[in-house]
Amino acid sequence: MSTAVEIVRTPDVLHGKPRIEGTRIGVFTLGAAAEQGATIETLLDEYPELDRAEIEAAIEYYESHPELMDYIRMQKRDHRHKIAEESRASNAES
Repeated sequence: MSTAVEIVRTPDVLHGKPRIEGTRIGVFTLGAAAEQGATIETLLDEYPELDRAEIEAAIEYYESHPELMDYIRMQKRDHRHKIAEESRASNAES
């Protein structure tokens, strides 16, 4: 018996970013890894709590929502820049 994998977005988990239902594993994380060359087998090893269907569903969602994934990518980049700036400011004060 096969159950459908659901990709969900809930405001209280991962700030509403898409994830595999029942997990805190974001679609972006898996899709970006696949985009950078990670195979499904590699992702299965890295995320043993997931099965092949869940990983495939996440990658399919990632590929079919490029605008959303670009937005998440931009958010992550901006967050990294903000942290780096705060770290530099903190080090300058020391």
